[in-house]
This record gives sequence, structure tokens and C-alpha cells, in this order.
Amino acid sequence: MLRKSALSLCLIICCLSGAFAFQDDQVTLLRKLTGASPIAEGITLKERYEQKSREYAAEYLQKQLAEFCTETSLSNYSETGINVIGTLEATQQTDEWIVLGAHYDSVKDCPGANDNATGTALVYEVAKYLSQLKERSVNVYIIFFDEEERGLIGSRAFAKMLKEEEVNIVSAHTIDQMGWDEDGDLGIELEMPTKELEDFYRKVAKDHGFDFPIHRTNVTSTDHRAFRELGFDAIGITEEYKNKDTTPHYHRSTDTFETVNLDYLKSTTDYVKKVFEALVSH
Repeated sequence: MLRKSALSLCLIICCLSGAFAFQDDQVTLLRKLTGASPIAEGITLKERYEQKSREYAAEYLQKQLAEFCTETSLSNYSETGINVIGTLEATQQTDEWIVLGAHYDSVKDCPGANDNATGTALVYEVAKYLSQLKERSVNVYIIFFDEEERGLIGSRAFAKMLKEEEVNIVSAHTIDQMGWDEDGDLGIELEMPTKELEDFYRKVAKDHGFDFPIHRTNVTSTDHRAFRELGFDAIGITEEYKNKDTTPHYHRSTDTFETVNLDYLKSTTDYVKKVFEALVSH
């Protein structure tokens, strides 16, 4: 009996460890970006607004993407702006690309945990998941935008580059603020999706049993707007910003790691993983 009990306990612990192991790197990234842990030896970020702090964040993010992306680069689109770009090449020949991105900068004197270290952490974890798929029929850009808080500067620079180089972009998906869920319903909002993208997101939720509210909104104040302005199909994903279940710490010094609802971030990350697995399996 004791042996069976011990074995059962071991199996339970192993299962739980496997369930949460995926989130270890995601939480580590979140802690480092928000100053809850040093981002490098002797360096702890208080915000991601000043030039030097954004440089530290960009270098760290590139290093993380380099562990599994086909290629990575730091794109200095101006004297002050640095986009972090990673690519996941398809496993078959194609010229089609999908964009998955989030801005990593914050406003002044703000740790920027919910806005937008959560979106950055979600994109990172989904990208890592996609890299482990045996087959991908579409190429994927993983992009961490700079200077969103100064007027979508980084995302506009990246979208402009794609337009000028005539890259065949199937769709662009951006994540912003994904760490608050006071009412516990795990609800999300889809910002300005095309009908096809909205239908696709809803179908994936239904197919995989994600039983939470999905709201369509007309919010255009974040990075997905930069792609739509140039004619790309785009969508933004966020917490219930319009439906009044969004962080009260928005753009404040209290937007810290401790305020992030990690269970909610995990739920949405799992969902976006399935969305992108379906997108790259077409």
C-alpha cells in the first residue's frame, strides 16, 4: 500500500510539473522584464522607457529567441528605436508569412508588467511552442516592437519594411495587456479582426474547449493598427479592456510583476498556441 501510494504521489507530482513546466521560462522572462529579477548580472530594470533600459531588454529578448528561432536580429530602425525580430521558417517551401508580435517598451516610471511584459511573454512562449512542431506550412515572424508607447513607432517601421519588400503577409497578430482577470471568467477581446480572422479564432476556441467569453471590439490604439494602415489583415488580442475588466495599474508605477494574474496569462497563452498551431498547419 505504501509503495502504491508513493508511486501515485510521484505520478501526480510529475504530471503537475509537466503541466507548469512550460510556464517556467515565461515567468522568468516576465520577472526579468519587470525588475522582479535582474535582467543581467548587476542590472535590474525599473522601467523600459529610457534608451538604455530598452537596449538591455532588446538584447535579452534576442538572446531568448536565438535559442529556438531560425534567425534573429536587432533592427535599429532609427537612432532610438530597436525592434527584436525572430523568424521561424516553414518546414516546406512557401513565400507566405504570419506576424506574431507584442511591444516590449513601457511608459516612464512604470515597470510595465501588464503593459506589456505580459504580451511579450505570451508571444515568446507561443513562438517556442511553434518551433517544436514537426511541420509548419507558413513562415512566422516573431517580433517585439519598440516605442509603441510613443505612437506605434516600432510596429509602423516594421510594417513599412514588409510593405516595401513586398513580403507576402497572410495576417498579423499583436498581443497587448494580458495579465488581468478580476472577474475570473478568462475572457479576451479581439480588436478589429477581419471577419475571417474572428471566425478562425472562435472556431479554434470551440474545437479545443476554451469556454470563455470572446468579445469583438473596435480598439485601434495598439500595434495591430500599424499593419491595417498598410493594407495587411490584422488582429489585436487583449484582456477585457473595453468590457471593464482591465488592470487599474495602467501606466502607473504599480504595474508590477506581483499584479499579474499568471493563471489568466497561462490560459490565454494555451489558447493562442492552438490558434497558431492551426494557422501554421493549413
